[in-house]
Amino acid sequence: MLYVIILSLLLQGFLWVTCVEASEADLEWNEAVGLAKQGENDFAFMAFRGVLDDCPSSPHCLAAAFAQGEYYFLQNNLSLASDEFKDFYAKYPQHQEALIALIYLIKIAQLQQHPDDMKEYRSKAASFRQLIFIFNDKKYFKFLSGFQRKHQLVYYINKVELYVNGQLFTKVSL
Repeated sequence: MLYVIILSLLLQGFLWVTCVEASEADLEWNEAVGLAKQGENDFAFMAFRGVLDDCPSSPHCLAAAFAQGEYYFLQNNLSLASDEFKDFYAKYPQHQEALIALIYLIKIAQLQQHPDDMKEYRSKAASFRQLIFIFNDKKYFKFLSGFQRKHQLVYYINKVELYVNGQLFTKVSL
């Protein structure tokens, strides 16, 4: 009987810690998004970093990690944006958001005039697309980033288009 009570207390304590961490992650995430909505991008960036540092098992980590690269891209710091998107792709290679990161990397390589990098990322995008493409003329994926930018991927057999806030961001031939 004593073992049952001890086990019960341990489980309750574990569940309570998990709930506290989850609610803390939600609070940090909501704060970061609120700052982004207010145009406080520098503070939002720090808050997204806080989600990653303070709550590494949070379901918000994928979007917070993407926000790191997006922040640097919006600041026109292409070198750091490239590093963040490479890290994002390495950490989340099976997620469709990874294809958006690859499209950003292609755009950055194009802006920096690095044709070898463009070729490498285009090849990764082509193999990524082949893994998820299923007998349709085109396929869509939507993602609302931490900075509240609406991303929409439209991929076809031979190309991928990325729209950001309804505007064509770039088109990549595969």
